[in-house]
Amino acid sequence: MRTLISMTYVYSVNATSMDTSKGNDTEEFGFLNDLPDDDEEEKSIVEFLAGADLYVMGRVLYEEFASHFQGKTASDHPFAPIYANTDKIVFSQTLTTADWERTTINRGDLVTEIEKLKSEGDGYMIVTGRGGIHRTLLQHDLIDEFRITVFPMLLGRGTRMLEPDDVGEFKPLELISCRPGTNGVVVLHYRRRR
Repeated sequence: MRTLISMTYVYSVNATSMDTSKGNDTEEFGFLNDLPDDDEEEKSIVEFLAGADLYVMGRVLYEEFASHFQGKTASDHPFAPIYANTDKIVFSQTLTTADWERTTINRGDLVTEIEKLKSEGDGYMIVTGRGGIHRTLLQHDLIDEFRITVFPMLLGRGTRMLEPDDVGEFKPLELISCRPGTNGVVVLHYRRRR
């Protein structure tokens, strides 16, 4: 059975996540340029992203990713060819076209379609973002693992990582790994204990 992994980024003590939907992504991500390089961590992230069978996203994230990565090469950004060469499923009732290669628009019921995708293979698929899709998957307990990257900065604003209604009942997690990088970035990897 295919595993669904949530990938998110945290950059402040009050556990907010990066939110580029308000058009200020340059300011919010600008601090990344000030972090020292961590070649081992970059290699690990590239391997993780490249290993995914597919990416699950909503319209807003799809449009943001397409505007940043579509048509770019590894010399532009190391993730660009990975995203281009991996299937992307966009859940949207409003998106009319998706011209980024290997993209499919899915207008079906999110829960039913994700359950189907999970049962159709082995390996893993990645969902990222903080929008309605992620929240629905949390509410229906469909996320199997959480990969949370914590950046060494305090911002004090942004979108909360989780809202009280997102989780519902108590859901225990098991720590798979905790990997501190040489630049202060820490990657936490949890599995949903069922």
